[in-house]
Amino acid sequence: MKEKSNLNQILKNNEEIDLTLSYSRLSDFDRNGPQALIRKSDVDNKGIKHGSIVNDLLVEKLTGEPLFSNRYYIYDENKPTAMLGQLCDIILNNYDKLPSKETILKIVKNNAFWSNIVIEEKLIAKFDVNEFWEYLKIQFKIKDKLVITFNEHLSAKNTVNTLLSHEYSKDIFYNDLENYHELPFEIEYKGFKFKGILDIFQIDHKNKKVYMIDLKTGSGKSETFLKSFIDYRYYYQGAIYRMAFKYFCDKFKLVDYTLENFKFLFIGKSENIPIIFEFTEKWNQAAINGFKTKSGYFYTGIDENLEKIYYHWKHNKYDFSKDVYEQNGCLILNDEFIEVNEV
Repeated sequence: MKEKSNLNQILKNNEEIDLTLSYSRLSDFDRNGPQALIRKSDVDNKGIKHGSIVNDLLVEKLTGEPLFSNRYYIYDENKPTAMLGQLCDIILNNYDKLPSKETILKIVKNNAFWSNIVIEEKLIAKFDVNEFWEYLKIQFKIKDKLVITFNEHLSAKNTVNTLLSHEYSKDIFYNDLENYHELPFEIEYKGFKFKGILDIFQIDHKNKKVYMIDLKTGSGKSETFLKSFIDYRYYYQGAIYRMAFKYFCDKFKLVDYTLENFKFLFIGKSENIPIIFEFTEKWNQAAINGFKTKSGYFYTGIDENLEKIYYHWKHNKYDFSKDVYEQNGCLILNDEFIEVNEV
């Protein structure tokens, strides 16, 4: 078995760690290694984008706060593709206003776009098209907003309408409780600062109970949620957000209130049926201490990961895992999950 974390002993000198973590950064570290501590892995995909639109539309509808209106611009023309699309990205990432045709020509030459063309007039003709200029004009007009298509907006609206009306989820949004949305928090655990944003926080003053809920969206059916839950380490989120219970009790001056099981509210685009998944105490302990599946695969817990993170932070080493550094590049292949056939 793996050795238990000695994080408490490591941090007993009350060393101040200038590294703020989140559930997603911890998940990134566990899945992709220590470089996640100094640069975020590329996780931009259509599923995450859909989830963000849904969440902002939902909060705007429930609270009147213009999250969606302030963050998005609906634009249904296609973005230029291939080299023209790359040229657009370079311009948008490096200029605050639309550059001149001469400046863009220099960018084209510096990046060797359409390098087989030597006549300037023909080279200019490659980008001097209405599709290119209109796209850039729109982008500079709404520089601080995320451009989405009409279909992306419509899909998110359909999801929101389902969440607010379906028998499985409508009571989460329309009830007699004290409801809060998008609540930020910052806590400390084992010497590390953790921050996050809780999607839904509910207070039942009559029964002195608190409910904490995170909204998850996906492309598949609810049967796929468990796989995502494990693949993306949502159990870290459940455990860390549960730790924030005291923070919220202090914030709202709640005395002798109890926390109900943390919940994930999942809705998949293909199924469009909201399903609630409760985060059990067993999962909470597994998230903190780690666990082993029946197939023999180990999943590292929060505490062990924090010990590793402390090592990388302390030594300012992020290229390889803690084991590689400590064993000087010589590792033993894990054989704990195999059974040798009897002769």
